[in-house]
Amino acid sequence: MRLAAVLALAGTVGCAVHVASLKVVTTKRIPADRIRSARSRGWRDGHSCRFWLVGLPFGLPQVDEAIDEALAPVGGILMRDVTVTSAHSVYVLFGWHCYRVRGEVFG
Repeated sequence: MRLAAVLALAGTVGCAVHVASLKVVTTKRIPADRIRSARSRGWRDGHSCRFWLVGLPFGLPQVDEAIDEALAPVGGILMRDVTVTSAHSVYVLFGWHCYRVRGEVFG
């Protein structure tokens, strides 16, 4: 029983690494007047994940997808003080590779 528990834990591992710290990010062109009038809409998270099976990825996660996911719910146009993290979850023969962004959204 103990061996099975150890093997189960060993087969479910993961790690996350800091990729970047960015002052300002957006995925679209924004007119200068909209930037000047933008107000904080709070801190938001966004994710972009892709599945892999037996070491074969089904695409790569996209940072712009993660940014758009953070902006969309509050109608944001840009993010400030953004951290980008890469996370890898492994469950024996399959897993996920994700990018996570966190920052203050303005809109």
